[in-house]
This record gives sequence, structure tokens and C-alpha cells, in this order.
Amino acid sequence: MKKIVLSLLSAVLLVSATSCNKDILDENALSVLTPSLLQTSQGVEAGVTGAYSGLRQLYGNEGDAFATEAGTDAFTSGIQSNSGLNDYDNNALTPLNDGAHGYRWSICYTQINTINGVLQYGPNAQGITPARLTQLLAEVKVMRANYYFTLVQDFGDVPLQITFVDSPSKDFTRAPQADVYAQIIKDLTEALATIADKSAQPGRITRAAALHLLAKVYLTRATSPAKQPTDYTLAAQYAKELIDNQGRYGLGLEADVADVHREGNENGKEVIMNAQFNGDATFSRIDGSTYGGENAMNFFFRSQYDQLPNMNRDINNGRPFARLAPTFFLINSYILRDAAGNALESGPTLRTTDTRYNKWFTSVYRVNTPGANGGSTAAVVGDTSIWYPGRELSAAKLAQIAARKPAPYRVFQPSQLTTQFFPTMNKYDSRARTSVNGFSIRPVIVYRLAETYLIAAEAYFYLGNSAQAATYLNVVRERAGATGQKQLMDITASRVNIDFILDERLRELVGEQTRWQDLKRTTTASGASQLLTRVRNTNYAPPLVKNSAGVYGSNAAINIRDFHVLRPVPQTEVDRTSGKITQNPGY
Repeated sequence: MKKIVLSLLSAVLLVSATSCNKDILDENALSVLTPSLLQTSQGVEAGVTGAYSGLRQLYGNEGDAFATEAGTDAFTSGIQSNSGLNDYDNNALTPLNDGAHGYRWSICYTQINTINGVLQYGPNAQGITPARLTQLLAEVKVMRANYYFTLVQDFGDVPLQITFVDSPSKDFTRAPQADVYAQIIKDLTEALATIADKSAQPGRITRAAALHLLAKVYLTRATSPAKQPTDYTLAAQYAKELIDNQGRYGLGLEADVADVHREGNENGKEVIMNAQFNGDATFSRIDGSTYGGENAMNFFFRSQYDQLPNMNRDINNGRPFARLAPTFFLINSYILRDAAGNALESGPTLRTTDTRYNKWFTSVYRVNTPGANGGSTAAVVGDTSIWYPGRELSAAKLAQIAARKPAPYRVFQPSQLTTQFFPTMNKYDSRARTSVNGFSIRPVIVYRLAETYLIAAEAYFYLGNSAQAATYLNVVRERAGATGQKQLMDITASRVNIDFILDERLRELVGEQTRWQDLKRTTTASGASQLLTRVRNTNYAPPLVKNSAGVYGSNAAINIRDFHVLRPVPQTEVDRTSGKITQNPGY
């Protein structure tokens, strides 16, 4: 796996040229990580920092967004695809063309090798206190587990390397998922015994992260070929331990869902783990054009408002890449329904009991440039410019808007959504960027406490305790309820099933790098893949259609094949090992 070694060396050389914000992580100028260097305090610190830097490359970029959210029941095609991941185009989604997963493979193995070096040689390091060394070794064990967890979810069987590679080698083969999961669990379990409860600096991994990840790993393994009879029991145990002791770790759910993703609160009390970015150009990509370690998540879910009347691109509204458009299923999942699926809201009250839609999606844009794009010079800055009402409007209402003074505004009813124009998920809005096209400096949240509740709910459901599952679900749902209506969000045990849990995960975790993996790991009541079942059903994944405003949807439903539950192994890795690393079936 020559690529691993070369990527490692280049990553370390990059670290050597950087210095980090002291409020986040410290870096010292060093050259290349070698066994001798890794036995010094400087080498250990540099190796750990290098492993953390990999989080900035794994999370927050276009590959991350497409690998985790595209081609699901949550998001359909925007104006541009990435390697066929949005519609499972078999001419594009190939081992040669799938750059998103080639990048994820490379980043994960680069950082795994760095961590292997720290764990192999770090225990002999001189000039570092035992307490500091113990903490650093625990942190990298959690990170190695997380990198391997990413790989095993995407690719299935993957090479399992836990010793440091410092020279090119082709002697790698894929290990069974059972072995990979066993190593992940070993790393996390060992870390639990020594890692700190609370972070000394924003971005540092804690015992809470290990508990959360361990619960999620057991939950995921439970439906994999490596499944064990105790997986759901252990998933419930570790999730419950974190929930019951959240105060010990300085954690808690935000009272208002609007605060969960509020800019500046990325290190807030609900956040268990994140990837750090900041405004130092030597530390984070910020210019909007130099890629590799950037946070561009605020670009991908944003519709092209700047092409519409009275609007120009600005920092507040963001850079509109329009890569991922929300599905009708996602938008309508926020409508309050009874046990039979009947809507309990209508007209203007749609999506008002569950506040997450109106707080996490932008459906109204305000005039910022009167007269732009064929608009009216009479338009007033701050007045309505674009509205996505989320329902079909009467002819009388549309006529009233068209005749409105001082200027009308553009309306996109559900039947008029396109790959270019749609409600914008705003969890990643970034108004502190340095330029209109610049990348974000916000940390990217990887795991948060609300998901711990959802993991616990799913585990208890599969253990036959739907009442406990409903209790955990209701904690998350009540938090999202409007003032005075929170009890309307409660469900009874009879409504708990895997489809409801998946839908609740969608409502709560939309856009948070988990949807494809959630659908891939779960099955229907009859045992069929949720990913295949939902994507093949156009009630979940809208077909490609033409409407009065453009085109909307994708061909995912007709293109997806059974083998798409795994991603293609990068062809470069197959070639470099002369076929010892084999390809996944179907590719």
C-alpha cells in the first residue's frame, strides 16, 4: 500500500509547516515521523496532532457530503453530481472515478498509520509525563477506531494494519469485518479505562466520545456479517451509561434546537466530538479555492438564490453550490402525523409543531440587491425576495403575491422545486467567513448527545423494550416541539419500529454525515436492505421529472443495484497490491 506511506509523509511535512491556534491543539515544527522521532515528546505530540488534522480532511468537504448524504431518502440531485453517488450512475460510480471514496480511503489509512506509529513507539517516549502520554495514547486509540469504523462501513472487509509502516509495501490484503470490528472495539474499550472525562481544549477527544462511538459501533455491527448476539445489549449499555452520566462529562441537550447548530456553539454542551477549523490560513483552508482540509459544508446544501430577482451572492446567505437538494420525503417528514400517518397540520400550520424544519431550513430569502437579476429597483432591502412555502398555494394567493407592492417576490411551491432552487438546510451557515466565496472556519460536529438517545432507542427496540425506546425518542422529540405543544410530539411504544426510528434520525440528524450509513446498516421488518428499499421507492427518492421551473429528482431509483450497499475499493489500491486487495462485487 505505497499510497499510504506517501500520503503519510506528505501529511507530516504539511504538519511541519503549520502552527495551530493555542486554544485548540498545539503543533511544533518537525520534519518526518520516524520510529526514533516517535520516541520523543515532540514526536508523540506531532503524531497526535497529525491524527487530529485528518479529521479536517475526513469531515467538512464535498466528498464527505456526497459519501454520507447523497443517494438517500434525504437528498436528491442538485445541479452537479460527484462520481455518480447521487444517482448510482454505473458509468460514473466506478473504482476509477469515485474520487470521494478514494479520498476517504487515503485519509483514513494515512492517519491510521500515523496513529500506529504513536501507539507502537510512543510508550517509550522520553521527556513527556506519564499522565500526558497516557491521555494522548487513549485519544489516538479512539481516533483509530473512528477511522476504521468509517472504512468498514463504506467498504466492508478492509486491510487491518495496526503496526507502523515506514517504507513502501504491497503486502496488504483485506481482513474480514469481524476482525476489523474486534480491533475497533478493543481500541475503544482500552481508551475508556484511561481517557479524560472532559476536554482540556476544544476538539480533544474524551471518554464521552469513546462511549458514544462504542455504542454506535455495537449498533452497526449488529446488522453486519460480523454480528454478535450481545451487540444490541452492549449498544444499549454504553449509550445508557453516557446518557445517565452526561453531567460528569459536561454534556447536555440544548434547550432549543436552534442552538444546536448556532454559529459559535460548535463546542457547546451537546457536542461530543467535532473536527476543528479556524481562521489561520496555515491551519485551515479558508480562501475558497485551495482544497484539502477545508470546511465547505455551508456550500453544498444551498440553493442558487443569487440567480433570482433582487438577490446577489453575499456572505450572510453563502456560496450556493446547490449540490444536494432535499427530497419531498425529508421536507414532509417534519409534518406532525398520527399513528396511521394522517397529517395533524395543514396550510400555514404545516411543520410548526416540530420546530426543526423552520429552524434548520431556510425557506425565505430577503432582498439584498434591488434590481439584480431582472428584479425591481423598487424592491426594499430586507423585504421578502424568495419563498418556499412547503405547500401548494391557491391561485388567489399567487395573484396577490404577483400584485404585491413595492415589488412581488418569487415563489417555489413543492411542484416547482428544482435541482437549482429548493429550501436550504442551514445547519452549516457561516457568516464569519473572510470573503463571499471563502470556506467556513466553523468546527464540524461529528457526534452529539441527541444521537446517543437515538442509538439507545434503537438498541432497546431491538431488545424488545419498545417502552424504553419510546422514552428516549420522546426526549429528542419533545425538545424539538413548539412552546406549549411539546406533548404533541410524544409517541407511545406501539408506534416504535425501525422505520419510525430511521425517520426520527432523519429529522434530527439530517445533513450530519450519517444518512447513507444509517440506511446501509438497517433492514426492513422483512429483512430487506433499507437503503435498497427506500431508494428504489420514489416516495422516498424522487424520480427525475421536468416541471414549470426546471428539473427535479434523480435516476437513483432505477439505477441502484444490490451491490451498492458497499462502495468501490479505489482501483489504485487494487493495482498497487497486484490484486491482493480485491474489489467489491459488482464494480
